[in-house]
Amino acid sequence: MKNGNYQNKIKALPSLKNTRYENIFKLYKNENINQYYYNLLQSIYLPENINDDFIYYQLVNERIPWTIISFNAYKTIDLWWLICLTNKIYNPVKYPDRGTLLKIIKPIYVNTILNEIKLSLK
Repeated sequence: MKNGNYQNKIKALPSLKNTRYENIFKLYKNENINQYYYNLLQSIYLPENINDDFIYYQLVNERIPWTIISFNAYKTIDLWWLICLTNKIYNPVKYPDRGTLLKIIKPIYVNTILNEIKLSLK
């Protein structure tokens, strides 16, 4: 697989939910050891000024991981990366500080955003 492919297009691998961060990256196969690896150089960006109709704001009142913020917003831990991307967080290992005001994309628009991301990666 010289040009790489997304995991959901590789029959030998399990299918990923649409919300998974891994969907952004193509996989390549090292034929010598029969293992797949991700191209982590792929990146995506959201517009600087997202229309307020598409987002709401959430104040962080406690030390809380991104996965819990994602679950509270979207009922899945999988979209932690979308919250980080929306807020230009480049180190998701660091929890947000208390008092941080986060922009959260409204749940009704998430599938539209995910589909647009998928289209931009083709």
